[in-house]
Amino acid sequence: MPQKFFAVVKDAYLQWNPLLHILLFIFPLFLCLGILSLFSEESPSNLPVGVIAEGGGPLQDRLLRAIEATPTVKISKRCQSISECASAMRSGEILAFVDIPVDLEKYALRYETPTVSVYTNGQSLLTSKLITNDLRIAVATVGAVLVKNVVAPPITTEIHLIGNPTGNYERFLGIGLVVALFHVIAMLLGAYIFSYPTREKQTREWFEIAAQNSLLCAFGGRFLPAFFILGTEFCGMLLLARNGMPELGAIQQVLLFGGAFLMVGTCLAAGAAFAGIVGEMRVALSSAAVSGGPAFAFCGQTFPLMAMPFPIRCWAFVLPITHFMQLQSAFFFGQIGTVRARHSFEILAMEFLFWILVAVLAQGFRIRKNLNRESEKCSIE
Repeated sequence: MPQKFFAVVKDAYLQWNPLLHILLFIFPLFLCLGILSLFSEESPSNLPVGVIAEGGGPLQDRLLRAIEATPTVKISKRCQSISECASAMRSGEILAFVDIPVDLEKYALRYETPTVSVYTNGQSLLTSKLITNDLRIAVATVGAVLVKNVVAPPITTEIHLIGNPTGNYERFLGIGLVVALFHVIAMLLGAYIFSYPTREKQTREWFEIAAQNSLLCAFGGRFLPAFFILGTEFCGMLLLARNGMPELGAIQQVLLFGGAFLMVGTCLAAGAAFAGIVGEMRVALSSAAVSGGPAFAFCGQTFPLMAMPFPIRCWAFVLPITHFMQLQSAFFFGQIGTVRARHSFEILAMEFLFWILVAVLAQGFRIRKNLNRESEKCSIE
């Protein structure tokens, strides 16, 4: 049995196959490292903005100093008109501009509510949101100082922003994107390694010569190396993505890394099932890409599952990424989330066994069909 197994491994993985090595090593590692590097960067600062300020006065000066003091924006251009600033924004010199009205202080002291207009680029929504948030805070701060103690409201509200030193949304989103990458790569890899013998007309060499007619060795020799290599890479990327977060207990580590291997194995088995059912590499890879690619949108990471239509919720339940995302997200609640993580782990284990069974049956069917086809071709020749 070991001799048959290693013969299949040698035939599948130790031959010159650049695409296999790219799917197995290059894509998972370099893409995930790039994503984690992107989401570990600090918040943007010194974004260039323009200002139209012709009125002068102490209030205008305080407002300009407040804008300069914001962590995100920096006044890089003084304009004489809206058209001048708009031209600078279209050319990329500035990302937004502020129009401070003339006689700002006079109207403000009369409680006539002057308007400070902010113009942003509609094609850069995220950048525009960062700029407008800081500019809104600057204007509100100056306005609050101006009317301080003039009007005494009967009830006041104090807002205290308490940050989470152990995690942020950028890190949470980065973990989700890493999971989504391994989800689709594992499906593509499973479809590729099991449809490769069909495309190359090597089913006889794979099944009869290397595996010696053992379906278990034929399947395991192609499945297990990818399972352990991709699973280990996935666990390493999770460790890197969770750097700086609270340490997990022993049970939580078993659930997280065990769930990572189960998700990778389920996706590999699903890709193998696609290859066995359709029998053509192009269709198998397309099926894997269509099934695994958009999965991130349905896993509850960016949109709540309970708000999705019932058919979409059923589709999301079938996807292994949904349960792994719920598993790893449960650890943000500390020990309380361990029970929820264990439930997601059990679902992943059942999906893993189901897809392994489907993949073995589908590959057995495909192997028999390919052997008959190759035998007929040899008899004709």
